[in-house]
Formats: sequence, structure tokens, C-alpha cells
Amino acid sequence: MFGPNGPPFLISCRFMIAVLVFFAYAIQYMHKVDLSVGIVCMINNTWLASTKPKLNTTSNATSNCYFNSIGKGEDGPFEWSSDTQGLVLASFFWGYLITEIPGGWLSMRFGSKVVILVGVAISSIATLLMPVAAKGHYAALMILRIVTGLAQGVMWPSMASLWTQWTPPAERSKLIGFGNSGSQAGSIIALPLGGYLCVNGFDGGWGSIFYIFGAAGLVWCVAWFILSASSPSQHRFISQGEKEYILKATEDIISSHNEHESLSDTPWRSILSSKACISIFITHFCNNWGVYTFLTNIPTYMKDVLKFDIHSNGLLSAVPYVCFGLMTITTSNVADVILRKTGISRTILRKSANSLGNLIPMGAVIGLCFVDCQNPYIGVVLLSIGLAFTGCAYGAGFMVNSNDVAAGYAGIVFGISNTFATIPGIVSPYLVGVITKNKLQSEWQTVFIISACIYFVGALSAILLCSGETEKWAKKTPVQRKTEKSLKNLRSLGVHLDLEEHGITMDNVRSIHKSMANLQRAGSTPTMKKTITVMFEDPRVNY
Repeated sequence: MFGPNGPPFLISCRFMIAVLVFFAYAIQYMHKVDLSVGIVCMINNTWLASTKPKLNTTSNATSNCYFNSIGKGEDGPFEWSSDTQGLVLASFFWGYLITEIPGGWLSMRFGSKVVILVGVAISSIATLLMPVAAKGHYAALMILRIVTGLAQGVMWPSMASLWTQWTPPAERSKLIGFGNSGSQAGSIIALPLGGYLCVNGFDGGWGSIFYIFGAAGLVWCVAWFILSASSPSQHRFISQGEKEYILKATEDIISSHNEHESLSDTPWRSILSSKACISIFITHFCNNWGVYTFLTNIPTYMKDVLKFDIHSNGLLSAVPYVCFGLMTITTSNVADVILRKTGISRTILRKSANSLGNLIPMGAVIGLCFVDCQNPYIGVVLLSIGLAFTGCAYGAGFMVNSNDVAAGYAGIVFGISNTFATIPGIVSPYLVGVITKNKLQSEWQTVFIISACIYFVGALSAILLCSGETEKWAKKTPVQRKTEKSLKNLRSLGVHLDLEEHGITMDNVRSIHKSMANLQRAGSTPTMKKTITVMFEDPRVNY
């Protein structure tokens, strides 16, 4: 199989990078979701039930359930209240929130390969230590979850920077979409395997989840260290033909990306005031509210409301993520084909993907409001539909959009976006724990109505503000931006430069500005005897 304009695709190094990224995201989500499934068999449910008020409606409803998970000896060792469980589940996102924006800058400063490697390694070691920490005190477990979040927070923005170097525009959705689908693969692996290990694993069952998932992360680190590189020019195994193809296709983006040496070079005001970036931030936040609500609470919902036992719970909890992953891969490939073979604009494509990725899940969670334990498989179907269409946004929507609009600043923009989008991970698990204290279907209706309203806001943002075109500020190099600032400052000193005829460099402009400013501070009144012209001939001149 060949790329649209280049060397073979399936046997290429760029596809190998995508495969490694796929498994990186799989490992990340295994570490993110391990506690969500493990906590089902860690909690002493008999003790927890004894702390709840006795409600007659619960026993009547339970007697008519298709399944009944109550009273099957699934008690774990920990007496944690619903509020405590919510805090423990949310603690991962406290750390995750902090390192998002630094992750984008660190990847530009030290290279994506190094930042991603260190992040996964720390996450894996922290995961290995969690069974010991949990046996000590839930606060110790929370600390390790925060450390895991800190380590994983650098991954998504670092991946955005990595994709800037490795993805030709004609293959962008396909490569990024395939890599991103690893996050769903991680959930697909973690949920049924976690359910199996809960019952059949070592160290009480639940402990083996953390040991096995942590070890898998360390194995991946070895493969990443040997087979990856931050850019094609640094890869030890890439062919000359493929290297030239990628470098030529990404030349414009890389020329500016390589110059972003410090946070001061980042056009923060332009990013934060850009309608296209604001759309990414809002849509990502709203979509993640639904994703994180499901990610952290699907096993609990299936146990408490749909009444699946632990064996069925783990397996069926994975079904929505199978649909999610398949839709992500499908839409990412279809999006590239549509862009190549039709006249549709990238903006319309991104608007459509983001709208589908929010409106269909909104309809699904509204449907879940009317599902109870008497028709549990309908609940699984609606969860699957909702998460499947979320894959549209992941494969061809906001997850790819930062590379469209921000070019070399994609890592920074995605870091900001994922920072906002991490807030639902902090708020949602705790809020669900507070709302669903009695494990009633009516309480979960409130959870789903809140999610539906937030999904609607995400869709509206995409329709009104989304863009698929590179922003003007993203096309400028840091040198050009500094020169424009100097020209503006010179005008404030009464010096107006003509930019048409002569060949003064950007370095000269900055020197003139510095000299004029010094003269003015010394009390002199600078004057210009003739007009000076500035030519933007060398946009990468070093100061």
C-alpha cells in the first residue's frame, strides 16, 4: 500500500511511529482506567451497603432485574465511602492537569521522544507501586495517582509536536487517527482483563491489575527507545526516500517549529484570542466530560444500575470502546480520502466531525435516562452508540484540529486544550460519586442530563467557531514576530519605516529600535533623515 504521493505506507517508518503511538496511548489508558475497574472488586460492598439508608423501592426494582449482581461475594478489603471513591478516581486528573501546557514546551525543548519516554516510565513505576500504597492508606494511593497523572499529562501535547514532524498533510488524519485509537484499545484491553484478574488474579485479584499493567508500560518503553525518533532526520532506520518525502511535505511547518526555543516566543495572546483555538478548547472540554464520565464510571454503572456481575461487567464495559476505536480509525481514513477526492474544505470537515462527535452522544445519554436493570443490554447498546460517534471527533475533529490551525505551535495549543479538557476528569468522578450515593437509576438520570447539556454546548461551539485552516499568527516565525514588535515600537518613537525598496535585515531593525530607545532614555530626541526599508529576506536570522 502506498501513500497518496509518497513511498510505501504500511512498511514505512512513519507508520511504525503511528503503531508505537497506538500502543503508547493503549498503555496510558490502561494506567488511567485500571483503578476504575479495579475499584469494583476492591470495595467492601457489604460494609458500604450498611452505611446507606434502606429504601423499599430498591428491593422492589431489583427483584424485577434481568440480572442481579447483589449478594455474589464480590467484597474487597477496603471500606471506602462513595465520596472517597470519587476522590481517589479523580486524583489522577489533578496531576494530569498540571503538566499539559509544560508538556508541549518540553517536547519542543528536549524532543518528543525523550519527554514521552520519561512520562510512560514514571507512570509505569507508579502503577506498580499502587497495590502497596492502597494497603497502607487511600491517601497514599491518591498520591501515586497524582504522580501518574503528572507523568501522563505531557503525552498528548508531546504527541502533537511529534505529529508535526512526522505527518505529511495528505496523511495527517489517517496517521493521527490511527495513533489516537490506541486510547480506546487500552480501555478495550483493561476493562475485560481487569474484570478477569479481579476474580482470578494474584494478590487478591485486584492487585495483579496494577502489577501487570505497570510491567506492560516498561516493556513499551524499551521498544520506544529503540524504534522511535523525534523527527525523520533523527531516525536510525528510515530510508532516504521516505525521509525526503516527509521533510519536503512538512517543510513549511518545521521551518517555524524548530525556531520556537522558549515560552516567550509563543504568541499566547493570539492563541487565546483565536476563534479556532477557542473552538478546540470548548469542544474538547465538552466531549471529554462525556468520555471521562464513562471512562471512570462505566463499570460502576453496569454493576449498580444494570446489575451485571463482575465477569460480564468487565467484558461488556469494553464493548463501547471497541466501537469507539473502530469509528476513530474509520473516520480518520475517510476524512483523508474526502479531502483528497472532493472539493470539501478542511473547515467543513472538522465542523462535521466535531458536530457528530457531540450530538449523537448527546442523544445516547438522553436515552440512557430511561434504561434500568430490566433491559440492561439496551444500556450497553446506547453506551456503544454514544462512544462510537465520539470517535468522529477523535479521528477527524478536535484531536487533529490543533495541527491544522496552529502548525508548529500545535503542541502548545493541544496542551492548553487538554488542560481545559482535564477539568471534567477532576469534577465528573467526584460529582458522580456525590449524586449516586444510593446507587439508584434516578440518580444516574441526573448524571446523564448534565452530560447531554454539556455535549450540546460542544456541538454549538464547533458549528459556530471551528476552522480547519492555518491561522496567520501560526505561519509567522518567532523572528518575524519580534521584528514586527520592533517596528511597532519604533513607530511609537516617531520612526516610520518603509518596507518596499532597500535591504535592511530584521537584525538591523531590532538594532535600530534598541539604539533609538537608548537615545530617548538618555534625553536625546532621535530624528531620521531618510526613509529606511526592511526586506523580510531571511526569516530565520539568529540574534
